[in-house]
Amino acid sequence: MIGRTLGHYRVVEQIGSGGMGVVYRARDIRLDRDVALKVIRPRALDDTSAREHFRKEALLLSKLCHPNIAQVYDFDAQDGVEFIIMEYVEGTTLASTITSGPVPEETAIIIGIQIASALESAEEVRIVHRDLKPGNTMITPKGSVKVLDFGLARLFRSEDENITESFDSAGGVAGTLPYMAPEQLRGEPADFRSDIYSAGAVLYEASTGHQPFDSRTPTALVYDILKRSPVPLRQRSSNLSPRFESIVLRCLAKEPRRRYQRASELRVALETIRGTGGSFPSATPDRKSRLLGFFAIAVLLLVTICIGVVAAWRSSKRRPKVDAGIANQLAVLPLGSRDGGSDALAFDNGLVETLTSRLTQLGKNHPLQVVPASEVRAKGVTNLQEAREQFGATLGLQLNVERSGRFVRVNYSLVDTKMHTQLGGETITAPASDPFSLEDKVADSIVKSLEIQLQPQEEKALTAHGTTQPTAYDYYLQGRGYLQEPQKRENVDSAITVFGHALEQDPRYALAIAGLGEAYWRRYELEKQNRWAGQAQASCEKAIAMDANQAESRSCLGIVYEGTGKYEDAVSEYRRAVELEPTNDDAIRGLASAFASLGKTDQAEKTLQAAVAVRPQYWKNYNSLGALYVGEARYEEAAKMFTQVIALAPDSFRGYSNLGATYIRLGRYPEAIKSLQNSITIRPTEDAFSNLGTAFFALRQFDDAAKNYSEAAKLNAQNYVIWGNLGESYYYSGKREDAIPVYQKAVSLAKQSLEVNPRDATVLSAIAGYYGMLGRRQEALNYLNQALHLSENKDPEVLFEAAMVHNQLGETAIALQWLEKARSAGFSPTTISDAPALDNLHGNVAFQAILKGRLNLKR
Repeated sequence: MIGRTLGHYRVVEQIGSGGMGVVYRARDIRLDRDVALKVIRPRALDDTSAREHFRKEALLLSKLCHPNIAQVYDFDAQDGVEFIIMEYVEGTTLASTITSGPVPEETAIIIGIQIASALESAEEVRIVHRDLKPGNTMITPKGSVKVLDFGLARLFRSEDENITESFDSAGGVAGTLPYMAPEQLRGEPADFRSDIYSAGAVLYEASTGHQPFDSRTPTALVYDILKRSPVPLRQRSSNLSPRFESIVLRCLAKEPRRRYQRASELRVALETIRGTGGSFPSATPDRKSRLLGFFAIAVLLLVTICIGVVAAWRSSKRRPKVDAGIANQLAVLPLGSRDGGSDALAFDNGLVETLTSRLTQLGKNHPLQVVPASEVRAKGVTNLQEAREQFGATLGLQLNVERSGRFVRVNYSLVDTKMHTQLGGETITAPASDPFSLEDKVADSIVKSLEIQLQPQEEKALTAHGTTQPTAYDYYLQGRGYLQEPQKRENVDSAITVFGHALEQDPRYALAIAGLGEAYWRRYELEKQNRWAGQAQASCEKAIAMDANQAESRSCLGIVYEGTGKYEDAVSEYRRAVELEPTNDDAIRGLASAFASLGKTDQAEKTLQAAVAVRPQYWKNYNSLGALYVGEARYEEAAKMFTQVIALAPDSFRGYSNLGATYIRLGRYPEAIKSLQNSITIRPTEDAFSNLGTAFFALRQFDDAAKNYSEAAKLNAQNYVIWGNLGESYYYSGKREDAIPVYQKAVSLAKQSLEVNPRDATVLSAIAGYYGMLGRRQEALNYLNQALHLSENKDPEVLFEAAMVHNQLGETAIALQWLEKARSAGFSPTTISDAPALDNLHGNVAFQAILKGRLNLKR
């Protein structure tokens, strides 16, 4: 091939080869420039349709234009030779560079940022690389990264028999084995998160000199990737930072949902921890490269060049800012895992929680709404994509905390969750002995990034710590951090200890006393020993005596009172907490719950309406109010609330799912189906699939109902409601034998729920319904009577289930009586009318009267 001309390209020299073909440097005679010519092996494209498909794909790849991507120019053929024309990149591969040893962390970070930037650009046109590895990552003489062979992996079949080099999956090359994601090895489609896994493997090797797994046989290597966890990076190289290790290990998570969901998230994470510079070490001599002399130059010179190139590139792009004039929803993401003592980690988590709480208070006077830290933890949200899907977050705040000697450094980045662009960020360093200064500086910087102008009283609230003793505050933050996981006995014990240390430093520290009270209560919840409840109440009351104007102290006592059945007292304390801090979501929910426990649903409604008035741009309060209305069978009002949720958080699945469920109760099935499908598009959830199945069930499309219930069961096989619904869809589609084991599974799972709460009327009534469908009359009636007794014949859902059970048992007159009671309690007449189980009653005059609300049966 040397000296041969293909089209207007004259072949100059061979520069590489692989499973798909041979790569040459060629001269573009027409444009007078060097190009890379990849000549395809004869059998790689073995028919006309394959060649045509490849040409279309190559032209698609040619649309990729990014400084960190080697561009594809064209695809052509001449005299039976198929070839692709690409940008010629001078330099050496990362694989060659690291043969002499791993690169410094700062250099790996720079490499990672540029790889992530390349992947980010590809995501925009929905191109997945599929074969990212050190061998196709080039380092140019100016220190830039160029990713080669973008998107080509899936276009070729491999002829390379060495499986440790290439791996053939589902008829095409899936990638290079040591860098392949687990899902690729399982034959599943690769997506953006597969590239993120490969990027993590590249960074692992670049920074440690080892691949994530050391096995040398293909079988063992496949097993390791699928089953084993990689050795932590810092066991390979102690010079690496905990945060860098955390980022790389997150990329290498087995489950795609545990990784960064977008390349932009990885880029931002790396930018957050980037220090002052890095260097690319010289490569091992390679006679195929003309530029190796450059890489033997002193590292210091290359550091300067690299810093200058990256700094110039970054400065050339003006960083966008937060639009403070719109209603932004902010989610503060939890810290990633890291090494360090448990006290240090607890301090870090406490710092994040208190920052979140303080930022939340800004929602009273500004259009910023902050998702409570408790919500983020409860939903297991760990990345920007999940924050957007779960909460409709428009902004994400990512923080990490590092220690070096006597100093603590906090890195943060504020990110647009839709565009995945960084809107702000800074590194704040302060002495470990001065947590006041650290938190104040971080809070001040974040507020500036949010483009918020604080009022004097807000500035005062943002810097309030409740004590003048920094050591006491240090211990307090540790205690708050430990209480983030109160289900762990050791965490609760540690919280009690460190809150005690805080009080040794400042005996009048009301916040620490309240924290101690909450810790005692968590201990009571774990052990159910009355002495802990007594100590909790005493501490909360003491905190109020120290400072009656602390919302945390009032909430502390409210929790104890509600948990011990003193609902009137709980209302009083929660109400005072909300007055002191109108944006305190935990206190608002506690107050509404206490009212509901007293049967004062009207007061619960007013509480949530007041919360809406305080923060009209916060979707959560509308969602809570909608849920309250559903419980009271006020479906039209609920639909309005959920519609507002969608308006405020259009990228969250929750509003669409709840609205769809409400539309089902209103009999608006086409609208329900559309809303639920929207929810599933954003994030497939068991509730959305189950509700979609219910919509199809009401329309008598039983097979479609069963398909959706089955999808729901795949997402949560422990949900008894889903199995019961699936059994019902089988039953009414004529598959009654198939329905029996499904109903039996529903009963078994529901009884497991009763072990947790034996007084749950909803679960009891569901079991009654399942036994009714199985024809087991006595068991059905036993469970039904328990449910009716516990609900005091007031719960519309339980009353309706009573009608369904008696109708299934052939007791029509009794069924009609319970239907009337359910209808009187506000149960949806549309749901009654559309229930297939009640089709036998449609010709009944009494049934029609119930639907119209005109019947008054004798009790």
